[in-house]
Amino acid sequence: SDMKTVKISEAHHGAITAVTFPKESSDRFATCSADGCVVMWDLSDYSVLCKGHCRDGGTPTCLDFALECLVSGWSDGKVRCFDGETGQLLWEVADVHKGGVSALCVSHNQRFFMTGGVEGSVRVWDIKSRELVSHMKEHLDAVTCIKIFDDDAHALSGSKDRNIICWDLRHEKRVASLRQRMGGVNSLALYLDQVQVISVGQDRKLTFWDLREVEPVHSVTLDSEACAVALSFSGSLVASGGKDQVMRLWSFDGARHLVDGMGHSGSINSIVFSPDDRQMVSVGQDGCIFVWNVYA
Repeated sequence: SDMKTVKISEAHHGAITAVTFPKESSDRFATCSADGCVVMWDLSDYSVLCKGHCRDGGTPTCLDFALECLVSGWSDGKVRCFDGETGQLLWEVADVHKGGVSALCVSHNQRFFMTGGVEGSVRVWDIKSRELVSHMKEHLDAVTCIKIFDDDAHALSGSKDRNIICWDLRHEKRVASLRQRMGGVNSLALYLDQVQVISVGQDRKLTFWDLREVEPVHSVTLDSEACAVALSFSGSLVASGGKDQVMRLWSFDGARHLVDGMGHSGSINSIVFSPDDRQMVSVGQDGCIFVWNVYA
């Protein structure tokens, strides 16, 4: 009768913009939301391990793990890094992109990270010194996604300008370019061979590309615009989701539609597979996090 409060569970109270797993761990994942929070979750009981918050930074739009830290890009043009155990803000870099950071990816060797901006530029930053290493500007509209190759020497960027560009990071130049016929690119997945690419965008298609060819290898017409695509670590499954609020699972070989996952009541913004490929997490405009069992 002392009226003590007991926390049962907690969640974001705004649209969730991105979700990510650590590179080699499947027991936890992180999300960021329009409520200004970056949250680390325990995948075994869905409890919050830690939470980072920035009151006046706008919206966190993208995030990735760097060792035990969470590096996030924000709509105020800053990159903020939070401690993965305490949620404490460790450092921030101002003026990363004018108009806001719209894409972010940490290298496999954890030595640098790449950012994409609303204004269309792609930049490389040293993680230790937080200094700008290189600046590449060929996109004419917002960069929506960045994927770094396994060799940490090449990267892909997709943009609302309909282009997918492959970059040579050492020489800071474009080495290949693919172009959608209609509408911007919303999300990319890079296949294990580092040659094949899967994209979704405003053209309402799931498109399979080969970086050595200009035209798409194959495409599947979708019912509505997809905002997110993810590839399983085994390379056998592709997941897509978007404005129709349905999470779709496909086989990579032949792009066969396998199953639909219903539950979201808003557009799906981001999808990721756990590194062990046993589960998949999708997040959306409805502020919900859905954990899907893939292995069952």
